[in-house]
Amino acid sequence: MKVAAVNAPSYDRAVVEQGLDEALGLLGGVEKFVAPGDKVLVKPNMLEGLPPEKAVTTHPEVLRAVLLAVKAGGAEPFVGDSPGTTGTLKAAEKCGLAAACRELDVPLVPFDTTVDIPYPAGTTVQKFALARPYATADKIISLAKMKTHTFMGITGAAKNLFGFIVGIRKAQFHLRMQARPEFAAMLIDLASLIKPALSIVDGIVGMEGNGPRNGNPVSAGVILAGTDCFAVDVVMAEIMGFDPARLPLTALALERSLTPPLAGIELVGSASSVRRKFVPPRSMLTLADRIPGWAAELGRSQLTARPEIDDTCIGCGLCAAHCPPGAMIVEGGKVRIDYAKCIRCYCCQEHCPENAVHLREGGALRLARRLL
Repeated sequence: MKVAAVNAPSYDRAVVEQGLDEALGLLGGVEKFVAPGDKVLVKPNMLEGLPPEKAVTTHPEVLRAVLLAVKAGGAEPFVGDSPGTTGTLKAAEKCGLAAACRELDVPLVPFDTTVDIPYPAGTTVQKFALARPYATADKIISLAKMKTHTFMGITGAAKNLFGFIVGIRKAQFHLRMQARPEFAAMLIDLASLIKPALSIVDGIVGMEGNGPRNGNPVSAGVILAGTDCFAVDVVMAEIMGFDPARLPLTALALERSLTPPLAGIELVGSASSVRRKFVPPRSMLTLADRIPGWAAELGRSQLTARPEIDDTCIGCGLCAAHCPPGAMIVEGGKVRIDYAKCIRCYCCQEHCPENAVHLREGGALRLARRLL
C-alpha cells in the first residue's frame, strides 16, 4: 500500500502542477487510475461558499491541476459535491472552483437528486441514497482538504466522501449515528462502497483548531495521494501530529485491517518525513474513551464540550436548520439550544457563518484534565 507525500509550499500554479505530477508519478502515473474515455467524477471538499484563503474548501489551483491530469490521461472529468448550506453551483462560485471548471471546460454538476445504491456488505448501512452523478461516473477521485474536524477529529479522503450524501440527509445520519464510533463505521461503509480510484489531499494550507469551518488556516506545504483513502488518512493524521489509533475513523479502519499503520504503508515523496503539530479541536478533548460506556452516557453533559451561542449570533437560523435532533430554535433574533435534545454532533458550529458557536467543556472534564 503506497501513499505519496510531496512538497508544495504555495498555491502558485506551477508549484501545484509540479507537486501533483510528482505525486502521481510516484504512484505510476495518471494512466494507472483513469483510461481514455472514462467519465471521472472529481469530488472536492466544497463545504461552503467561502474564499480559498479561509482554507475551508479544496483550493481551486489544486482542482485545476487534477482536472488537467485527468484530461491528460484521455478521460472526461466532471466535478460535483453537496455543500452544507448552499447549492453546489452557488458555493462553487464563491470558493473559486467554478472558475477553474469554466477555464478548462469541465462540467460542474449539482448534487441535488439521489439514486439508491445497495451495499449488502455494510456493517451499519446496507443501502445509501447517493447523489445521482455518482451512478454516471466510471471512476471517482476524492479531492479532500487537510483539516481538523470537531466531531471526527480530522476530515480527509474518506470523510470527504460524505459529500455524496445530499443536503438534509446528512443531518439524518448524524441523528441515527450519534456516537463517534457509529458515525465512523457509517463513513467506512460509505467509503468502501464508493471506493475512489484515487484519493488526493490538499495539504498546502490546511486548517487546525475548530475545523472543518471555523478553525485557523495553517501551512503544511504538502500534497498527498494514494489509491486507498484509509491509508491516505493515516498518513495525513501523522503529518498533522495526531495518533491515527485515537481518531474515530482511522482507528476503526486500522482495527478492521482496512489499512496498515504508518509503518506498513510505503510512504514515498519529497515530503515523506514532514510532520506538523496541528492544534486539535476542543471537542476531541474528551474522557469518553477512558471510562465505561454507561458512565460516559450518564455524565455526557459533564464529560463533553457543549455548544454555546455568543453575542455575535445574528439569528440567521442556519444552525437550527441543520441541527439533526432539532435542538435549536430562533427566538427574538437569537438562537436557543435545548440541551436535553443536543447530541454533541457540532453541526451548529460547522455551519455558523459568524463563528458564534463555541464549545464549553463540562465541569467534570475540566476537573479531570487538571488531575490527569
